[in-house]
Amino acid sequence: LASRLRSAGVTVGETRITDKTVSLEERANLSNNGNYDLFVSLHRNSAANQSATGMETFVWKKVSSMELTLANKIQSRVGQIGFVDRGVKEDDFYVIRETYCPAVLVELGFIPNDEDNRIFDTKQETIVNVLAESILEVLQVTPCSKSQYHDVQKGETLYSISKQYQTSVEQLTTWNNLENPDMIYIGQKLKVA
Repeated sequence: LASRLRSAGVTVGETRITDKTVSLEERANLSNNGNYDLFVSLHRNSAANQSATGMETFVWKKVSSMELTLANKIQSRVGQIGFVDRGVKEDDFYVIRETYCPAVLVELGFIPNDEDNRIFDTKQETIVNVLAESILEVLQVTPCSKSQYHDVQKGETLYSISKQYQTSVEQLTTWNNLENPDMIYIGQKLKVA
């Protein structure tokens, strides 16, 4: 999801990218210190009852706001994924209450439910599309309709390529998931728009 949003030009921060526990307070602080427009918290739900099923999106308070708009957009597309639609709900979850920007918490099916697990495992691309489309609509970002690529030639640097396509080294690094912007190679295909 982060990669898909970045490719549309959205600046994305992630509270965790490894299997390391990050406290609820740290998550809210990361968002608050980052000056973001939205906070989207993604989860898998749990319940003692194995028949509990479906996808739901939580807001802190149901008011006319960006978070409610985002929650409704996400839930309106649940049918595309295949989860049971549990709707938009209000709750007092720490990360959506303590985050300064508009925030939603999305529960992507129940872990104890075999059918929800099947949907989650087989429809990951659809889940990403639903979330990305909803977020981009709320942010009013129109992704480029066609990506453009460049084949690296001898003597080119990321800087020279960035000037050729009127973008930045940072943007090229993000679009292409480059660990080191100084290390590109002849024949490498780089996304440039």
